[in-house]
Amino acid sequence: MTGLATGRASGKVILLGEHAVVYGHRALAGALMAGVTVEATRGSGWLRVPAWQLAVRGDDPLPIARAYAAIRDRFQSAGWQLPEVDLAAHFELPTGAGLGSSAALSVAVVRALGQAAGRTVDLSLLLEAAQAAETVFHGRASGIDHAVAALGGLGLFTRAEGLRPIPAARPIPLVIGHTGRARDTEGRVARVAKLMAERPSETRERLAAIAILVERGAQAVGTGNFGALGAAMEENQRHLAALELSCPEIETLCHLAQEAGAVGAKLTGGGGGGCVIALAPGREMDVAGAWQRAGFASFTTEVGA
Repeated sequence: MTGLATGRASGKVILLGEHAVVYGHRALAGALMAGVTVEATRGSGWLRVPAWQLAVRGDDPLPIARAYAAIRDRFQSAGWQLPEVDLAAHFELPTGAGLGSSAALSVAVVRALGQAAGRTVDLSLLLEAAQAAETVFHGRASGIDHAVAALGGLGLFTRAEGLRPIPAARPIPLVIGHTGRARDTEGRVARVAKLMAERPSETRERLAAIAILVERGAQAVGTGNFGALGAAMEENQRHLAALELSCPEIETLCHLAQEAGAVGAKLTGGGGGGCVIALAPGREMDVAGAWQRAGFASFTTEVGA
């Protein structure tokens, strides 16, 4: 090991298809420019998040510590001898917001540990270790977050096939607004599972309808048709709200975005809080301004560049 190793991974947005992807359908997702960087230095097994004034070890009860332990366990199961290091994680994107921050952390930790050990982490181990950590954070996670964090780009994801890259005719400009409430991925996944048990026919129909919107959205991305992509986002949001995945703040952000000229707006990620993405070509600052006046923080980005 040298004196220092670094791992990095990107956050993500789900443009279309969250929750349906848990049931085998495709989702359309892309990597954000912002992500997580993890630095490894010689030490004794601490994982620190300086911005949170947090320091944990693998035997601590906090989820982040148990996720770190799960990653180390996967390395050991693969026969790796990990060096004694301390890790420091630096976040460039909001956490608990449905933007894949925990997956980006997990992938960045795996990369930092691999680099510290002086070896190349193959993709299967990278995804397996990150999945183990995501299971700690979110329970029955689809796998989309850490796949995008590991591979980057823009693509269609299924649990069976992983992430299949697709080309974008032009970068997709997004405004991302934070509701101010933490997303509730585990709770919302459980709620959809309950709806599946209580109202299976209606729930399956909605998930199948979302899957059709994903295919439309992928075609729109390929042709650069932002109007069609926005329309798919709008309809996707209506289904997500019917599946009890929205919240008043999400609905407010979507409504404000539409009034400010967005062609599409929806929640992204687990729902119940977190973030809203708005597609408003040429009107990004109008949307951001409307959100700011209402007290919501936001930032602009591009996906598929």
